Amino acid sequence: MSDNIYRNNVYSKGEAMWHNKGRVGQADETAEQVYGQMDKVAFEQVPFTLNVLGTIIPNNVLGIVRIENGKVTLVGNTRDRYQLLQPIEYIKRFDTVINKPCETLGFLGANADKLFITWNLPKVDVHGDIVKLYGMISLGFDGKYGNHLYVTEVRTICANTHARAVADATKSENQGFGANSHGAVVTTKHTQKNHLDVLGYWMKFVDEESTKQAALTQELFCRMEERALSPDEAYGFFAKVHPYPADARTYIPAELVVGEQKDVDAKMKDAKESRDLLMQLFTGSNGIEISRTLYGAYNCVTQMQNHHIMSKKNDGTESILIGARGKVMDTAFQIAVDTL
Repeated sequence: MSDNIYRNNVYSKGEAMWHNKGRVGQADETAEQVYGQMDKVAFEQVPFTLNVLGTIIPNNVLGIVRIENGKVTLVGNTRDRYQLLQPIEYIKRFDTVINKPCETLGFLGANADKLFITWNLPKVDVHGDIVKLYGMISLGFDGKYGNHLYVTEVRTICANTHARAVADATKSENQGFGANSHGAVVTTKHTQKNHLDVLGYWMKFVDEESTKQAALTQELFCRMEERALSPDEAYGFFAKVHPYPADARTYIPAELVVGEQKDVDAKMKDAKESRDLLMQLFTGSNGIEISRTLYGAYNCVTQMQNHHIMSKKNDGTESILIGARGKVMDTAFQIAVDTL
């Protein structure tokens, strides 16, 4: 499992990190104070020269580079409309707008071309079950990845948790701020001259409105926790989350059934195995204690998707982020809301 952290440039307030990199702080620190103890990261824009048979051809393509100890590293390329800002400018804006301690901060990638900063939002208390929420800004410096603001339950300390945080942000209950289909409350591009201002306005809005949104989420989750489910009702819930596919013979010509039915049978097997595992989680037969409520049934689904399903990729982040896992969790939440 790769953390993809640039050098040792990662910080966590009060909690150890699995990769044992970076620094764990105990006292409250601003993002600028945190960054002040890291290797400095800066980028430059330089013109690309197009030389054709000795003739210099004018163009508007720029290279984004890092220059350290006389070595030039190409990070990306873009056009002349790209407004390159330095990491420290976003860091200072975060401190000015949020005016709260930094929870985590880190640079990702071999060229440090991605920066994340998180801070604490109000917690959600579901009858003693505490759900922590974080605001996260994710910033790119490679000419392609823009600037994104998320609300998530996942604490980001590396590339893997960053991907999980983005996936978690797509869940319906985290989209109270009108998040888009990719989970971001807002995405700004470097081609916008005022993109830092816009990002700052949204950060302030999310931070100020989070108390109201947390109260709404807490009320909804508490209602889910108060709705008791019998094992049969839980199985019915899981059956809606993982429905059996229709028999291929009911919707395609008989001559084409064989190949299609093989796919249907595989999906049938997956759905049955998913239901069985969810029931094991719900009844506690696998050692995990989950309340026999609608909230507990929903947590069974998130537990299975995040911790029990194997992925073709070692860290599973692609499946969580763009595959079926996020869709399954969102479906489960919608079914839970409809059940209330």
